[in-house]
Amino acid sequence: MNIKKSALVGIDVSYKTFNAHFSGMDFKYDNTRKGWQRLVKEAPSDSVYAMEATGYYHYRLASWLHSKGFKVIVFNPYFVKHWCQSLGSKSKTDKIDARQISLYALSKESRAKEWKPLSPLHSRARVIVSLLNGLSGLGKSAGNINHSISLVVGKTSDMLDTMSSVSCVCKEQESKLEKELVDIVKKLFPQQFKLLLSIPGLGAKTVCVFLVCCKGFEEFSSYRQLVSYIGLAPTVKESGTSVKGRSRISKTGNNYLRSLLFMCALTALSRCSPCKDLYDRLTCRGKPKKLAIIAVMHRLAKIAFGVVQSGEPCRGGKPT
Repeated sequence: MNIKKSALVGIDVSYKTFNAHFSGMDFKYDNTRKGWQRLVKEAPSDSVYAMEATGYYHYRLASWLHSKGFKVIVFNPYFVKHWCQSLGSKSKTDKIDARQISLYALSKESRAKEWKPLSPLHSRARVIVSLLNGLSGLGKSAGNINHSISLVVGKTSDMLDTMSSVSCVCKEQESKLEKELVDIVKKLFPQQFKLLLSIPGLGAKTVCVFLVCCKGFEEFSSYRQLVSYIGLAPTVKESGTSVKGRSRISKTGNNYLRSLLFMCALTALSRCSPCKDLYDRLTCRGKPKKLAIIAVMHRLAKIAFGVVQSGEPCRGGKPT
């Protein structure tokens, strides 16, 4: 995307306010419809608006600007942060962040692309995934608290009822949301949903989270991009002869999707021949079991990308 420096607006968004940098000056507005309207009036009429992804705070502003016909760019904060650090930036304020976002948008490293909002149905699915992630964590925390309490008061104490009821509510709500998520994904990605369900080890819940978070794999041109997005790409830190760090996965992307994929990898060991063969080969070579499971997760992501791109269901049978 070709961007004119005079028409670029860098925006740093927070809960109640947002800072903007354009025409060489800094501005501050309320993160409300009135604040958005003020921004549009004061900024150049042909402006391109650049901002970082900040959960749901940036989404309202970006969607409103897009609905008014303006071009919007949304960057991954990870890349903006490290680009700024490469310039030797040490201070961090909302004003500085807005300026740096505008500079990053003009750089070759940004590879700026126009942002488009999700459909209402897809947005609802993303919210459901966030709720499922929160409920999953809350249910586990309740179980851990009950275990700790039972060591003091015993397993029959009525003091365990509070967290037990929390766990029950979490499970009920998770079940309800999962059903709705499946219905939405069947409407959004009917073909991809059927194809991914053909992969041994992947369940409906994981398939739905996969498709919602990865937007149906539409933005990935290779399976390596998908693996990197999930956070399974290996990272190696070596320098000369003295620094030889252990290879680890990057753990970027959606933690909830990665945790679901981990459980699917365990299931795939008894249902998917390619995954079982890979696991056995690595463990026979003396590799840790956890590393072998991560390799199976990587293999599942690769298979998922392959079936969606080819349009053919997975033919991997049960291991012999």
